[in-house]
Amino acid sequence: MGKTRERWLVDGMDEYLKRLSPHVLFECAWYKDQSALEEALKKESHCILLDPQGKMMGSVDFTDWLFSEIEKAGSRLSIAIGGPDGFSESIKQGKSLLSFSRMTFTHQLTRLVLLEQLFRAFEIRKGSGYHR
Repeated sequence: MGKTRERWLVDGMDEYLKRLSPHVLFECAWYKDQSALEEALKKESHCILLDPQGKMMGSVDFTDWLFSEIEKAGSRLSIAIGGPDGFSESIKQGKSLLSFSRMTFTHQLTRLVLLEQLFRAFEIRKGSGYHR
């Protein structure tokens, strides 16, 4: 929710989007509040929700899990970042839940961490030295 305003975060996100571009096509959508986000998510067939109640895992397990989710999703996989209290129970129904930490982060910082972990997953998958 809300756009990323801090220049250093925008630069970091741009860097990881550039690094990911050979592997995946990204589309980012920003919503003004939780209800607008949840309304949009009702239209998505396969979503990963970043939520405090989600599963936590290390980067290698995340890689296996992510590519399993990609296979299930087919051509479109959505990832949404929830608010500090997560998503409503009705939105969580049938969705995959992921948590980066028990700590709360800003949406802007979470976006950057998410992009870095997605890039790391693709690098782990191809066997590069990035993960080490």
